[in-house]
Amino acid sequence: MTAARIAFVTCADLLVLDPDDELLADAVRRLGSDVVPCAWDDGEVDWAGFDLVLVRSPWDYHLRRDAFVHWAQRVGRTATLRNRSETIVWNTDKSYLRALAEQGVPTVPTQWLERGAAADLSALLAERGWREAIVKPSIGLGSSGLLRVHDGDADGSGGAHLATLLAEGDAMVQPFIPSVPAVGELSLVFFAGELSHSVRKRPPAGEFRVQPEFGAVAVAEQPTAAQLGVAHAALATLADPPLYARVDLVAGDGDAQWLMELELVEPTLYFEAAHGAAERLARMLVETAGGAPTSAVSSADATTTARYSPSLSPIVY
Repeated sequence: MTAARIAFVTCADLLVLDPDDELLADAVRRLGSDVVPCAWDDGEVDWAGFDLVLVRSPWDYHLRRDAFVHWAQRVGRTATLRNRSETIVWNTDKSYLRALAEQGVPTVPTQWLERGAAADLSALLAERGWREAIVKPSIGLGSSGLLRVHDGDADGSGGAHLATLLAEGDAMVQPFIPSVPAVGELSLVFFAGELSHSVRKRPPAGEFRVQPEFGAVAVAEQPTAAQLGVAHAALATLADPPLYARVDLVAGDGDAQWLMELELVEPTLYFEAAHGAAERLARMLVETAGGAPTSAVSSADATTTARYSPSLSPIVY
């Protein structure tokens, strides 16, 4: 296997890779290839000089989303970018969830509000029958801009927060899901359309956010057939299997499994919870950088076609 030079795209505050990315970088280096962390907005980087440009942790893109997607489109014209620029454009606005719901994928119920709308949050919650809700921007990262609102706060802090969001961009309102603080979310990680591993992200007592900065922990957990079905349905809407994907699910009403997020840009992939996962993806990266499809990728493509045979119409970016 020939050496490859791979850029790990990050942000200026994370030029020292986070632990998850460092596990992947170490696995790539053990294959004899080079990893170079690069901030996406560093104008001095020659992206065309890399064999592969891998988006990993540009965790400030939501602050300048237009600039970020323009960067992805520009780099995608001169370098091998993964995931692809079309995927990045589509997946950096949570309105993709609306498209998936319209394709029949079971997603968290959502009220979508366009920028500048004069929304009455109290009336909205009453109409939907939601006692508690989550209000957040359509373009956001992690829990940025997110607020948990009780119906009694809808005319006060909750309504003011929604008005602030709508002054800056589109927003979304979802019911607060009791299962999240109780059991967290299940994240299924796929490489080239194949399930690699899955983890349960559990928040600490009294918390509902499942990010590590709020004390959440991730432990390995096998998905059920129902959970796999939702994940496959979400992936089946895509025109091509992405190199990496994370499907976040929550328990909804009754026995329902709802898609919370389909992460195709900069997801944490929880390598520490899955022995061998970093090595599997590293081999795909090196072989993608070399310009030859791997046997793993090729078989994944064939398996994906046979498995999904989607009745859903593939989304064309």
